[in-house]
Amino acid sequence: MTDPLLSLEDVRAGYGMTEVLQGVSMDVERGSVVSLVGRNGVGKTTTLRSIVGNITPNGGSITFNGEDITTLTSETTIRRGIGFVPEERRIFPELTVRENIRMGEIGSESPDGPSVDDVLDMFENLAEREHRDGSVLSGGEQQMLAVGRALTADPDLLLLDEPTEGLAPYVVRQIEDLIRELNEQGITVLVVEQNIPVALEVSEYTYILEKGKIVHEGTAAEIQDDEDVLDRHLGVGVTD
Repeated sequence: MTDPLLSLEDVRAGYGMTEVLQGVSMDVERGSVVSLVGRNGVGKTTTLRSIVGNITPNGGSITFNGEDITTLTSETTIRRGIGFVPEERRIFPELTVRENIRMGEIGSESPDGPSVDDVLDMFENLAEREHRDGSVLSGGEQQMLAVGRALTADPDLLLLDEPTEGLAPYVVRQIEDLIRELNEQGITVLVVEQNIPVALEVSEYTYILEKGKIVHEGTAAEIQDDEDVLDRHLGVGVTD
């Protein structure tokens, strides 16, 4: 890649005595959408948590925007320009939509980030429900809210962990459109996605993770057309 915004070099990480990542190396080119795919339990979420600073790698290095961020905390990486939307979304059910979005501003120290009103302007459904509690939102609306909250910190890189899980097909299409829209606005996106067709549809480049190691990489189009790779590493075929 010619201009990596994010680089992982031989990253090893895990929980306690369990090493989940066993030497992960990958690049995310500035301005791109990259997907990280693999079966359940292979280390995809651990990779994102290592990048954002939720866990500290046991070895290797992570470089973001030319700076070594391997040992930085999540609060610091967010200030550096990394946004993270976890699989469980972590919205505050007793806060309103507007209050949830405002929570994203806390500690971000980014005067250039979009305001709460700017975020609401991006999401029509959320704007219509801005004074309702997060607990009454649908799964798709909660996902949009989690993304909108992350945007208030004005990230250069957005990490999305399973953004379409459990959502109806028509909502999945909305999430796909949102990823493309954010990328067109200049945000680099790294998406972990169990829905392989979605991952390959929205991304330009794809890494396949297996047992804590990258076992294959290539353009999304190449992988989409390679039935042997899909079957061997993912156990799926991609059809229209």
